[in-house]
Amino acid sequence: MKDIQIDNYLNRIELSDCNHDIESLIKLQQNHMECIPFENLDVVVGRPIHLDNDHLFEKIVMKYRGGYCFELNLLYASLLKSLGFSIQPVLGRVWLRNPTKTPPRNHLAHLVKLNGATFITDVGFGGLTTRIPLNINDKHQVNDNDGIVRVLPLDTHQYMIQREVKGIWENQYSFENTLISTEDITMSNHYMSTHPNSHFKKDNFIGKFTKTGRIGLFNNQMSIREGIEIVEKKQIKYGSKWINTLKTNFNLTANFSDKELVKIFNNI
Repeated sequence: MKDIQIDNYLNRIELSDCNHDIESLIKLQQNHMECIPFENLDVVVGRPIHLDNDHLFEKIVMKYRGGYCFELNLLYASLLKSLGFSIQPVLGRVWLRNPTKTPPRNHLAHLVKLNGATFITDVGFGGLTTRIPLNINDKHQVNDNDGIVRVLPLDTHQYMIQREVKGIWENQYSFENTLISTEDITMSNHYMSTHPNSHFKKDNFIGKFTKTGRIGLFNNQMSIREGIEIVEKKQIKYGSKWINTLKTNFNLTANFSDKELVKIFNNI
């Protein structure tokens, strides 16, 4: 990533500069999650999801869009590498809502090796995920400002991210500390963005963290969270009000044609 791109990216996430340390990594992840939204609108309208850095940079940094995990975390990884961090991609299985069958590896995150420790860092997941990097070899509970999270070892090279909710540990996603290829990422992205069984094809998912929680928009239903507690729910009418909500609440520019908006507004 060129110096001017690094500067523009850091400006997008409201940072001026970064050092090569855990404090900077924490700030990078937090600011990224608070400034750039998770959203799958290109998938809903049928646009191809390109994962090359130039396309992702133009879409997310310059055009003030968001993306889903493959887009957000790949661009984030490019920034981390440019800042001198050592990274490794990992594919995760999403365990939200306690699926009865083993879910596929359809979530992308990255490991960062720093000062002899390995941290999982992720700016492209919803749910009640951690908003700070976690040491994957430290089972201690950590307060990430939303509440208590931890990384639980499952088996050899396998880990689960969990959050404590009302005294119960809820699974977020599991991952394996094993090498994956660019083709693994490409295949997972292709499935999630094109297959009719992908939940991203059927509904609008938009979310952005705040300093004290998170705001989410599922189709036209908005929820506002303080910590991990939902404090408000409301319906946002499709049309100009919905589009304006993307800008004012999610820092997201809706650059869609009228035909594309029909597809988005069809999800009720």
